Amino acid sequence: MESTMRLSPRGMTVLKVALLGGIFAFAYYKIFKGFQQLRADKRYKPSNINVTQAKARAEAIYTALLGFGANYKTVENNLTGLNHNGFIMVYNEFGERRSATLVKMNLVEWLQDQFNETDIAKLRFLIKGFF
Repeated sequence: MESTMRLSPRGMTVLKVALLGGIFAFAYYKIFKGFQQLRADKRYKPSNINVTQAKARAEAIYTALLGFGANYKTVENNLTGLNHNGFIMVYNEFGERRSATLVKMNLVEWLQDQFNETDIAKLRFLIKGFF
């Protein structure tokens, strides 16, 4: 027994409007709103790295992620030892960067795009609460 679900013309219109609204909201957020820096969380200890170290780690991670195939070990090494606010500093220094496909992504989006769930789980163990 085959069951097909058909939408009424009104239902199709609502679906189209919702889809277009979602596309426009995503485009607005990505194009016009830009990168939103995270603030240091006062509930945690201050960052255990300085701005220069955060920039160096962000660059090393970007280099490891750029191109074909991501270098998980380099990313893991640069995230190891960071406390909560240290990760926020690296995240902010990373900012939004373009991939080979010209899509702009922040650090968490890059990591989720480049690594499988097993690798992400390992990174979650290092940095809790971000991805």
